[in-house]
Amino acid sequence: MKRVGVSLFCLVLCGLCLTRATAAQGDDISRLVGNWSGESVCVNREKFPACKDEQVIYRVVVAEGKSDTVTVTADKLVNGKPETMGVIDFVYDARKQTITGEFKNSRVHVSLEFVVKGDTLEGGFYSLPDRTQVRRVKVQKDK
Repeated sequence: MKRVGVSLFCLVLCGLCLTRATAAQGDDISRLVGNWSGESVCVNREKFPACKDEQVIYRVVVAEGKSDTVTVTADKLVNGKPETMGVIDFVYDARKQTITGEFKNSRVHVSLEFVVKGDTLEGGFYSLPDRTQVRRVKVQKDK
């Protein structure tokens, strides 16, 4: 009987260690670092007639001096070659598994929101302040 108790204790302890290791891995912002490729598709051409569907590459690095932020250099492919559209900081929420950023210039003000699903980022661009979705984006981390 004592042997069963010890075995059960070891099993529970191993389970807790595995759960903690998995949670820590999910919290690690460094797993976002790298190149991500995919598509950015227009979803509301009536409101945003100049919008064009694009193949994109996002180059992600941890922001200098910020443990919860990544800097994304966003490129679109034009004639097969990357053309930089901009550089944006995104805040990483480990609990929600999201990254969020904001971009504003004289023509547009958008919120960029993505859910981290393993080696996939899915989300979109939303015009502010009305939160109308402009783009749907899905990118995969390059191997």
